[in-house]
Amino acid sequence: PPPKPEVKVAPPKTEEDYKAEFMTSSRRATYGALALLGVGVVSPNAAFSSMFSTFALSGVIGYQVVWGVVPALHSPLMAVTNAISGMTAIGGMYTMGGGIFPTSTAEVLGLTATTISAINISGGFIVTKKMLDLFKRPTDPPEFYELYGIPVAAFVGGYATTALLGFTETSSIACTASALGCIGGIAGLSTQETARLGAVSGMSGVAFGIA
Repeated sequence: PPPKPEVKVAPPKTEEDYKAEFMTSSRRATYGALALLGVGVVSPNAAFSSMFSTFALSGVIGYQVVWGVVPALHSPLMAVTNAISGMTAIGGMYTMGGGIFPTSTAEVLGLTATTISAINISGGFIVTKKMLDLFKRPTDPPEFYELYGIPVAAFVGGYATTALLGFTETSSIACTASALGCIGGIAGLSTQETARLGAVSGMSGVAFGIA
């Protein structure tokens, strides 16, 4: 038989090697900290700084959430994120102007965008459910995720009531609840045990946002 190839054993690391690794990591962190300060220096106004903070935090959250997804759930996760991206329907609804029929080119475009986004939302969640159903086994315990419609209806109804009563600050709370629901949907789809609850969370987040 042919001789087995020799396995090369890496030499043991010395204290200087470990120090060099920490120094490299520290150097990168320093560059990142200085870059953040640079963004603060060149920011033209407070709105830009606020949007940059939101963008940076969403990027970090998205990376940390998606990084731990098991390979079998990549497709359902993409379907949920596709549905969540349909939140662009809100912008289309604002562009429609509130009338029954569009009266301008902008309102027609808003109606078109809203229709396409609505298809995106419903189709994304339907595809997610069908994909997750493929993992169901006859021995799995019964599920009653439809009961989560109760807190969703309570929140949407309560938000509508408070808005009619003039409590304008509840709008920002509704936005926060929507964001948490959407992030929870992506996070829940990282494991088989929480995938279905994640889909429900994503649906709730989109419902809160549209409301």
